[in-house]
Amino acid sequence: MAIFGDAKPITMAGFIVGIVSFVLQLIGFATPYWRYAKRGSVALHYGLWQTCLPTCVKFDCGVFGCTSALKGTQALETLAFIILLAAVVLVAVQLFMMKDKDILKKAGAVCCIVAGVFALIGVIVFATQNGIEKSNLHFSFAFCIIAAVGGIVAGVLLVIG
Repeated sequence: MAIFGDAKPITMAGFIVGIVSFVLQLIGFATPYWRYAKRGSVALHYGLWQTCLPTCVKFDCGVFGCTSALKGTQALETLAFIILLAAVVLVAVQLFMMKDKDILKKAGAVCCIVAGVFALIGVIVFATQNGIEKSNLHFSFAFCIIAAVGGIVAGVLLVIG
């Protein structure tokens, strides 16, 4: 593939998996579909930052008080998002601009693995809080799990490459 120059195929695969993981993390992080519940004719769905019944309102932890599990999940998923972005940028710079700086790829690999671990811990904290029925977890939650696993896989591929 000419766009990647002389990069190893496994490094290219790690970079592509990292980008896909970042996009999935972005969608899961931003959308209000971590949990969906329907009681009679009333449907409720919420994410990390807002709740919708039927119109969406952002969480205000100062007024209503958010659970520590939600705050922890917000923090972990935010860190995962930022670190995964840094990983993609580091690897892109190494692949396209500073081809001789292998340390950037290694730093990106470490960032991918750390972001994946943070995201996994975040979804575990969210899923294990009181009052969460496992059958009501929705696509944003699943996207963050897939992004976490993908981030770890991308990191391993980058280390191998």
